[in-house]
Amino acid sequence: MPWGEINRFQRNDGQIGQTFDDAKPSTAVPFTSAQWGSLASFGAKRYPGMKRYYGTNGNSFVAVVEFGPQVRAWAVTAGGESGDPASPHFADQVDHYAAGALRPVHFIPTDVAAHAVCTYRPGAPCTPQPVP
Repeated sequence: MPWGEINRFQRNDGQIGQTFDDAKPSTAVPFTSAQWGSLASFGAKRYPGMKRYYGTNGNSFVAVVEFGPQVRAWAVTAGGESGDPASPHFADQVDHYAAGALRPVHFIPTDVAAHAVCTYRPGAPCTPQPVP
C-alpha cells in the first residue's frame, strides 16, 4: 500500500474537530510525525470506521527565512488561511503544503503593498486594490 494512500490531509468544514470521511476528497501527504524526525511534521492516525489515516497535528506552517542585506522568506500553510469553508482561502494551500512548495512571504512594506489584494481597516469592508 503506497504511503500516500494512507497518510491523508482532509478539511471538510471549519470545525476544529473534523469528522473524517474516506469517501470525501483528501490529499496525500508525504510527511511523517516529528517523532520520526520529520521537520515538516504531520501527525496522522486512523479514526473509527476509516481505512485511511488523517492528520490532526504537526506544523501549521513551514517557513524558510534568509537573513542578509535583504531578508527574504518563503512559507506554506497547512490547509489555508481561512476557517470559512466558503472562502477561496479555506483550502487553497493544501496541494502546496503536501508538495512542500513554499510561496514568497511579503513582509517588507513595499512588497506587501505591491501584492495586496485589498486593504482593511477595523469596522470597514475590505477595499480592493488595483492589480499591478
